[in-house]
Amino acid sequence: PCGRCQKKHPHFTHTYALFSYTYPANQLLLSAKFHRHLAMIRFLGKLMAQHLHAEELPAVLIPVPLHPRRLRQRGYNQSVELAKVISTITHIPLDYNACKRIKNTPQQTQLSAKQRQLNLQNAFQVQYVKPDWQHIALIDDVMTTGSTADELARVFLQAGIRRVDVWCTARAVDFHY
Repeated sequence: PCGRCQKKHPHFTHTYALFSYTYPANQLLLSAKFHRHLAMIRFLGKLMAQHLHAEELPAVLIPVPLHPRRLRQRGYNQSVELAKVISTITHIPLDYNACKRIKNTPQQTQLSAKQRQLNLQNAFQVQYVKPDWQHIALIDDVMTTGSTADELARVFLQAGIRRVDVWCTARAVDFHY
């Protein structure tokens, strides 16, 4: 763990990433996310399902939710699209209604790590947790600072989940939670 993680442990247990967020993976993800290349997102989901090997499989996959306004603008949630493919291949159930993004936050891409943490405070609300969900995996496309994953994991832990892992397509090389 990095020095920052040793000082303040993140709320998630493990992170599994298919790629480092460097060229060409970063360009593929940006294109897929912002230019409606759903076939690329589905292909990346298939690669995630085939190559991410967790020590222990979760009970359910939870894609990182978008605020309804952002979802209307973009037309789809890339995390949901990834999770659908992963669920189909791994047979791990998918639930994209268990949590909502209740705060319409500015996009994280132009914010510093500290700004991202502040931006996401109280952004998510758990709608329900099923009794057999002791271990969940959050599905996201990219982890840069880990702020989104940490805040979402925090609210799920408060709701009674014991373990939260993060599965993402790419993780920043200079990742520091």
